[in-house]
Amino acid sequence: LSMLKPNELFAGEYYDISLRLYSSMAEVELVNGNVGNVEASVAIISKHAVKILHKVPSYVCLIKSYIARGKTKEGISTCLYVLAKLGLQFPKSAGELTTLRSLIKTKMRLRGKTDERLKQLPKMEDQSKIAAMRVLSVMLSCCYYARQDLLPLVIFRMVRCSLKYGISHISPIAFAVYGYFSMVTGDFKGGYRFGKLALSFLKKFETKEMHCQTICIVWGYIAPWRDNSFRDSMEHLTYASKVGMEVGDHEYAMHCVTFFSAFSFIVGRPLALLEDEINDFIKYAISLHQ
Repeated sequence: LSMLKPNELFAGEYYDISLRLYSSMAEVELVNGNVGNVEASVAIISKHAVKILHKVPSYVCLIKSYIARGKTKEGISTCLYVLAKLGLQFPKSAGELTTLRSLIKTKMRLRGKTDERLKQLPKMEDQSKIAAMRVLSVMLSCCYYARQDLLPLVIFRMVRCSLKYGISHISPIAFAVYGYFSMVTGDFKGGYRFGKLALSFLKKFETKEMHCQTICIVWGYIAPWRDNSFRDSMEHLTYASKVGMEVGDHEYAMHCVTFFSAFSFIVGRPLALLEDEINDFIKYAISLHQ
């Protein structure tokens, strides 16, 4: 960046490299746990980028930094702003009737679709829809912490978007959380089904961006309620936490670690060893502002 003159930033032939450099800077600050420094890069991109699609990656970093700092209301406001710019209108509040309508609409879209048919869905090509899915995926966490009335609507919208426009690399988490929702509403068989589908969708894409989040939901929340042992879950959660750290998904990496610690206690791992591990996890989480 220091090699570019002020009048060259985001100008003419320097537009693409300026965008990539500032977007990368926001991601690096987030991955390194410098969540307070993300806003500076995002502000510059927001001011100079000409298309909303160019701004989405940096906005996602900003929303994740809000989550890390406990500013979930700011995160939700940013999500709603970006979604509106992408042409996806989303209610600012939701009552039981709105949620029920959205649930019925989603179930009707899924009706009659076998696992094989769902696995054969085409890949999502519309870049604006892929961008919307990215924003919705981070909105999940914001709503979980601050606006649980909106959480089901986010889940249902992501599933319907995948069914209508195709499977993107974000879709696995959509089906994973839909499976979890099914479990908590009493449909254990359906929940397990969608959890397994979510894992199968991960294999369609080279990127590991959603691996940690998806595996955490499936092996932390869904699988232990079926015929899988806690030790099986622990193995998958260990892998997911490592991947999460690699791609900067610190939030769900820490969720995986939390599940691992709880399951370690259940299976009877030595308490002295477990205490040392948990203390190390806590220190690391604090260093990442989690």
